[in-house]
Amino acid sequence: KIVIRGDRNTGKTALWHRLQGRPFLEEYIPTQEIQVTSIHWSYKTTDDIVKVEVWDVVDKGCKKRGDGLKMENDPQEAESEMALDAEFLDVYKNCNGVVMMFDITKQWTFNYILRELPKVPTHVPVCVLGNYRDMGEHRVILPDDVRDFIDNLDRPPGSSYFRYAESSMKNSFGLKYLHKFFNIPFLQLQKDVRLAQERGCAVVLVSEEVRMPAGWDCCWGRLGWKEGGSQTCPVPALLGRPLLPAEPSPRHWVDYSLESSPLLSCSIP
Repeated sequence: KIVIRGDRNTGKTALWHRLQGRPFLEEYIPTQEIQVTSIHWSYKTTDDIVKVEVWDVVDKGCKKRGDGLKMENDPQEAESEMALDAEFLDVYKNCNGVVMMFDITKQWTFNYILRELPKVPTHVPVCVLGNYRDMGEHRVILPDDVRDFIDNLDRPPGSSYFRYAESSMKNSFGLKYLHKFFNIPFLQLQKDVRLAQERGCAVVLVSEEVRMPAGWDCCWGRLGWKEGGSQTCPVPALLGRPLLPAEPSPRHWVDYSLESSPLLSCSIP
């Protein structure tokens, strides 16, 4: 899930169209509410096709309202509607990457970046995109100003990546770089999924190993534990780990990883 954010008239919807392979439109039409589409993207030169959900986010949507007090059911009258916008939804929920856009010719659009960029969750990678590169002669925001702001953000250790690039939706400048930027959230998502799978496997393996079937007493006997004797396994205590029941429920092992399991230090015949 990739979220496109920025102030109005910064080219968010134009980028949203470009990512779908649609042409650039000269006419500016304000977007009424959040738009979502799915595009196909591939990682580097692999044949794997990744489905990317792209959100064109509106901070405050426009509402359709009828004029005056509605006294009767008139089908010709526009009804009041709640717009789907960032005030209504948490757009960062399950988000894997953010494209934060501004217009390099308008200072107030960069002020939006100054205000909103620190609000992005620290685990989400962000590409700050300076749009309207084709109008560079009217530039008021310098690249060094943007990079200096990004470099001096107070972020906790382990936070994800921030990148800066410039673009032009009119001539597609910068879209190739943005395509490469998608590698970062994609690889980060793969890493998170694999870590979750490994933790799940570790819980299952350790829960199975901690059970005491017949025939294992030869191993435990050398450590001073006899089947039918004490109900506490001595191995964790010998290794300086907390004592656990011989047959704990799975919740005892939620925070144990495969590498840190003391049971793996035993040689089981």
